Amino acid sequence: MNPDKIMPNASRLAALPAHRLREMIAKREISIPELVRDSLGAIEQDDDAMNAFASICPERALVEAEAAQARLASGEALPPLFGLPLAVKDAEPVAGLPFVCGSRVFADRVAEKDSVHVSRLRSAGAIVVGKSNTPEFTLLGETRNGLGPDTLNPWDPGRTPGGSSGGSAAALAAGMVPIATGSDTAGSITVPAAFCGVVGIKPSHRRIPLWPGPEDWRPFSDVGPMARNARDLALMFAVAAGVDPRDPDARSFSKIDPIRRPLRIAWSPTIADLPVDPVLSTAAETLARLFADGGHVVRRAAPDLCDPGPLLDLLGAVEEYRARGHLMDEAAHLLMPETRAIIEQGRDADPSSVETAKFAWRRLSQVFTEFMADYDLLIVPATSCPAYPLRTPPSCIDGRDVTADWPSYAPFNMLGNLTGCPVATLPISLTKERLPVGALIFSRFGEDELLLSALAEAEALRGPFPLPFTPSR
Repeated sequence: MNPDKIMPNASRLAALPAHRLREMIAKREISIPELVRDSLGAIEQDDDAMNAFASICPERALVEAEAAQARLASGEALPPLFGLPLAVKDAEPVAGLPFVCGSRVFADRVAEKDSVHVSRLRSAGAIVVGKSNTPEFTLLGETRNGLGPDTLNPWDPGRTPGGSSGGSAAALAAGMVPIATGSDTAGSITVPAAFCGVVGIKPSHRRIPLWPGPEDWRPFSDVGPMARNARDLALMFAVAAGVDPRDPDARSFSKIDPIRRPLRIAWSPTIADLPVDPVLSTAAETLARLFADGGHVVRRAAPDLCDPGPLLDLLGAVEEYRARGHLMDEAAHLLMPETRAIIEQGRDADPSSVETAKFAWRRLSQVFTEFMADYDLLIVPATSCPAYPLRTPPSCIDGRDVTADWPSYAPFNMLGNLTGCPVATLPISLTKERLPVGALIFSRFGEDELLLSALAEAEALRGPFPLPFTPSR
């Protein structure tokens, strides 16, 4: 694959920050149809090679753009995301658009309703330009399915963007859209954000309601925003969070105001002695030092946890069998081999092993919560390695053999799902191969606003982060 085939045009509008675009719209420096056409043009130019999108809706998006421009001309107050092109991961429904979830089983399905998440973003003015690609039922740590080619990483088209929100992460990094959505059951927002050098947050469990949608791993699944900077991420979170009676697990919390200063921050190069490439450990340490230089109290410390990977691997398979086991009888020939294997793992799971895993999960969550009682934030590596070559996850990390699967290259991300705590990722630096590496930042359950504020502060301390291109505007 020739990188020139997917190198974004540096002059495109959609490559600019969402908050900057919002200001340009309000000042009449650009029109909304101009911005939406720019985003659609970027997708048309690059996505045949990159495969970040499962489907697009140009006619509908341009109709909405013209209607928004008329609202602008009327002088009415503008909502926070007014006129901004939005990519929605194809694991969430958008009324009238394909709702395929990366599966041949649902290749012809069209959604009847918006999800709560999508509805709130659209009500805030965002304009959906398409559905971003995802692996079948979001089950893989890289973005590939049986419907088309793999999604590629804009930094290096020979490497994965991660998964399962890899389509959204790639679209953001390539400058196709300024904002996107993700879903997260085991690091599906933070892993691709890390591999593609963008930002994302897995909120506190159900701070953003999850309804309607495909059957999910109810104890672990969340939806959340993805963007290229912390300010845009916070704009999206502010309009999306809040209870909805249709999601019985939806949560509401009082905003932390004012945020405690200085923050008490723990950082660690690893947890449970799991192997991590030194370049990732260094990224976490760099972020910790930035916070210390910013006047915060930083200490090297980590919760005494077991390896979380086997727990979520087993419990997730059980949830997958509960949610979609019926497809083994109805449409097994249409499922990916990996999907069938996960469903079979859940079907054949030994009940005593499942109960033992549930006990270990509760214990892990308790230990993590007790640890975080002494800290506002915990910093660890965003992944255990940089983005790896397509379909070739590492079998060795930092000189130690590992299983070539997501629990090895994303060992800490799932702690947000197992504990319910919010976690965000921030790119810190580039490797010698010009691949982004970064850090995860956890906060306590319900303290999403503190986490977003800290993320913005960390971004300011770090300074500008490059993209695979440099916007010229």
